[in-house]
Amino acid sequence: MKVVIVGGGGVRTPQVVNGLLAKSSKLGLDKITLLDIDNKRLESIFKVVNEIKNSYSANKKVDINYTTDSKKAFEEADLILFTIRVGNIQSRIIDEQIPLNYGVVGQETTGPGGFAMAMRTIPVILDYMELVAEVAPDAWVLNLTNPAGLITQALNDAGYEKIIGICDSPSGLTEDIAEALELPHSELWFEYFGLNHLGWIKKIKHKNKDITKKVFADDRALQRHGEAMISPDFIRRLDLIPNEYLLFYYQNTKVVNKVNDSGLSRAQLINSLNEILFNKLENLDSDSEIDALTQYQRYIESRHGSYMQIETSGFAKENIAEKLWNESAKEITDGSYIIDQEPGGYAAIALSVIKGIRGLEPTTMILNIKNEGAISCLEEDDVVEIPCYVNGSGIYGITVGEIPEQAKGLLQAVKSFERLTIQASKDKSYNKALQALTIHPLVPDAVTAQKILDDYLAEHGDYFPDLK
Repeated sequence: MKVVIVGGGGVRTPQVVNGLLAKSSKLGLDKITLLDIDNKRLESIFKVVNEIKNSYSANKKVDINYTTDSKKAFEEADLILFTIRVGNIQSRIIDEQIPLNYGVVGQETTGPGGFAMAMRTIPVILDYMELVAEVAPDAWVLNLTNPAGLITQALNDAGYEKIIGICDSPSGLTEDIAEALELPHSELWFEYFGLNHLGWIKKIKHKNKDITKKVFADDRALQRHGEAMISPDFIRRLDLIPNEYLLFYYQNTKVVNKVNDSGLSRAQLINSLNEILFNKLENLDSDSEIDALTQYQRYIESRHGSYMQIETSGFAKENIAEKLWNESAKEITDGSYIIDQEPGGYAAIALSVIKGIRGLEPTTMILNIKNEGAISCLEEDDVVEIPCYVNGSGIYGITVGEIPEQAKGLLQAVKSFERLTIQASKDKSYNKALQALTIHPLVPDAVTAQKILDDYLAEHGDYFPDLK
């Protein structure tokens, strides 16, 4: 099996490669190709990947290579993972900062930030897919590129069928609940529904017994990442357990104030951490006391330690990236322990999907696929985020049924926003783009929507479609 990682110079790549190598024999994996337009970043990430490969003595036969040649990369591919960022982290900074200038949430996937990233990404990923259809028409495509649901929707709308959208947020939510209940995750069933980064749990069962009330009564089970991002009291009143990204809808004013008070967006912090990582990787030599894998693990710990902290607790802007890095350096003196761990996050989700579709380990997991009646208040061809059964014959969504009123309106509004965003990108239509931003629940009015759109057009330059 040949796997191609598009955006292979990105910071997710080593974790995905580690997961693939851990199960390479079972998968029949013999080749991994990293594809990116930035050869310098590819060289740096390959240092980490190569150390991971060398740690698996049984996997010396897996050929790992990198290239900037898309056609060469896709030839004979069995599975392709997309994890790209058009315009790099600098464009994400623009995505997040412009809405904040108008008191609107600035976030990579949610609201105007997700709109801008989608507008930049859709034309590029569709170009890639034309080449995939030409040279690897039977390959499965796993989309990890954000905003994952919207991009997967665009690919489905373009007629591509073997497409699966992946996000680790729903699995993180269910795993946190299982841990709080001190129950094996495998014994629990979660009735989850929604769109990517806009989902809820409405029922939980343990060995076919409904334990939803028990979970709602347990404050710890309603926490995310060890803290109450959304108040347990509010969750109980909502009568649904929200994905953590609902924070941006239910507490948008608080989030905007926290980010503005800190003087630092998430993208700016990630940019600083990226600069530290790639500087260290570029300057490694044979005499370096610290290897590439250890530097990478310090980066991951720094990044994870800062997740959602700006939006919930606030950070002082001054030297925060350096402080996070130095703290992680105290904890991690050897990065090799990543090899002994079960893959987590995106890597774990991707690995489970691959094992499922290859018929090795059929499983049930939450994915982004075509609705086909699973959520009654959305269209058949809408991409939704729902529990799916995955086996060697394909991906099958599990019907959720009636959607509670407290979620239905928001769900439908954001899906309409997604449809208009895709139309705006396809038609290069200023009017459709303005309509999309205007109807998004996080944008207060049409005047603000137009200001945000015009600023994106001015700041993003050639990365943004030339709207008419």
